[in-house]
Amino acid sequence: MSTTFKGVLIKRDVIIRAMDDFDDRYPMTNEYDNWLDNRIFIFAIRFRGRLYPPKYILSVVSGISRTDFSGGDQTNRVFRQLDFEVGNKRVLLTK
Repeated sequence: MSTTFKGVLIKRDVIIRAMDDFDDRYPMTNEYDNWLDNRIFIFAIRFRGRLYPPKYILSVVSGISRTDFSGGDQTNRVFRQLDFEVGNKRVLLTK
């Protein structure tokens, strides 16, 4: 399963590997920039019972700097096309 983002092929399995790397790097999810508490970060991907920052994950898998694209719909569309659950992190935190 794959899609494209800014001309870069994005594969579901590569996203899952990036999430595994995120887990290794940040065993406590909020260690990444306090992103769960920070109101600037609105969206999250929910996968295997954990939340992930979509823009960070997409940057890792695409090789495109986070400063070169916006979050929100532009980013979330990629994850939805690859059948990931993505939405408002406050709502996903309560699930």
